[in-house]
Formats: sequence, C-alpha cells, structure tokens
Amino acid sequence: MSRLDASKALRSFIFHPGSSEKMLSKAPTSGADAALFDLEDSVAIDVKETARGMVKDAITATRNTPGAPPLILVRVNGPETDLLEADLEAVAVEGLDGIFLPKPEGAADIRKADAILTRLERERGFEEGSIGIIAQIESAAGVYHCHDLCTAAARMAGVNFGSAEDADLCRDLGAQWTADGTSLLYARSKVLVDARAAKMPHPTDGVYTQLKNPEGCREDALQAKRLGYTGKAAIHPNQVAIFNEVYSPTPEEVAYYTEMVEAFQEGERAGLGAVPFQGKMIDYAMAKHGERIIARAGAIAARG
Repeated sequence: MSRLDASKALRSFIFHPGSSEKMLSKAPTSGADAALFDLEDSVAIDVKETARGMVKDAITATRNTPGAPPLILVRVNGPETDLLEADLEAVAVEGLDGIFLPKPEGAADIRKADAILTRLERERGFEEGSIGIIAQIESAAGVYHCHDLCTAAARMAGVNFGSAEDADLCRDLGAQWTADGTSLLYARSKVLVDARAAKMPHPTDGVYTQLKNPEGCREDALQAKRLGYTGKAAIHPNQVAIFNEVYSPTPEEVAYYTEMVEAFQEGERAGLGAVPFQGKMIDYAMAKHGERIIARAGAIAARG
C-alpha cells in the first residue's frame, strides 16, 4: 500500500530545486506537510545527474531531522523524456513516500513509472506499491484522460492540477489565466471529479506565482478548496502557512460537525433516519460528511 494513503494530510508541499544545496537544506524547516524535491523544471539539463545525487542525500537528511515534514516527495522528469528511469533509480530509496509525475497524457505513462518503481521496490526489498504516484495534470490530454490516469496503477495516490499562471496547461489550452479562476474552472472541476471518482486521497492544486500577493494566494487556494481540493503546492515558504490554514477544518467547523454527528447518532439509536439539528434536517448523508471533516481534522492533528 502506498504511504500516501488517506490517513495522511497533504495540505501543503513546497518545491525545493534539486540542484540547489541551499534550498534542499531548508526542507526540514518549511512547516509543510511534505517536502517536494524537484528534478524537473527547476534543474538545468546539464546538471540533472548531479541533482539526482543531491536529492538522494536530501531525502535521507530530511527523513532523519526531527520536526521535518512527515512526507517526502520527488518530482521526476516526465515519461516523455529519457530521464525518468535514471531519476527513479536514484531517488527510490528508504524515506521516499512518493513521486510527482509531470505531464502524463494517458494510462501508459502511469504504467511506465509504475513498472519501474515495482522493479526497484522488489530489488531493494521495499514493500511493493509503497512509493505512491501523484500525477501532475499539465495538458489538455491529461485533463481529458484524468480518470484513466488515476486508475492506471494501484499506487496512484492523487493528482496535482496545473493551475499556475501562464504555465504548461494554460499554454496547451490556449487559455488566459484569470485571478477569479473562470478560465480554468472547467478543467479544474473535471480533474477534481475524475480524481474523486477514482477514490484518490490527495487531489491537490498547483502553484500560485505572485509571491507578493498573499491575499490573491489565499483566494486562489480557497477557489480550489471550494471545488474539493485538499491541498496546494507552494513555491515560497510564506505560502505554506496560508495553505495549512485554508485546507484545515476550523475549530468551529470541527465543533459543529461533532455536535451534528452526535445528534444524528442519538436519533439513530431512537430509530430515526433523519433528525433536526440547529434548524436543519440531517440524515445519513450529512452525518457521513461530518465524519469526513472530523477524520480530516484528526489526520491534521496527528501531523503535529
């Protein structure tokens, strides 16, 4: 089973360029739910091999540092490149929880990464399927085939929607990014629905690039949360606290849903399938929703 299961919170994860020793060393103190070491876009072609060794060392160092993010991820180079297998050979080590797979466009791309990881897990004595995959949806084809991507391998644990301003998805769609999210609303919604239909525990949103606009960053995160996303990628440490707050149930929400579930359970014991609560009628569907919120709060609390 993938270590990126539903019991883990993934509200925030922050990119650390794999060729920067300074940035890699900051991973243990980010406050994010996951460190995300990058071997793709932030690493120049001529230093890819060097970066692999640096990321491998950073995985071990971060895992052995008290207070570091509980999850460690690596964004490898995409399945369309000739770099993927060498990336996985380097970073599939003790302490790695999952990979970000950029630009997958069909189930075959997921199966390619899955086959390499399965071989490495067997060779290295790891539990098979323990290294999860999060697919980074960055093209029209990726959006179109998202459900196929999510169901292509048992180790699939989530998606990351490529919502960044003027980035790969905007270019491929020919879309003009807007702060209110309307230009990407259909694609963002479809990816979320496909991921939820496939029971992915971690549907997450992409980066917000305007580093000096914290209110815009918060609103972008809230737009994704309203659709059902559970976390977001950060490119600056100041964004981590925003995402941790946005994607955490508030104490007021936890108290409300705790009372609601208790009221429903009391009614259920009396033989009722629907009961009044604070001016509303609640039934099994509402109780299950409340239980989900409470369970998420518990997972976040366990993060510490």
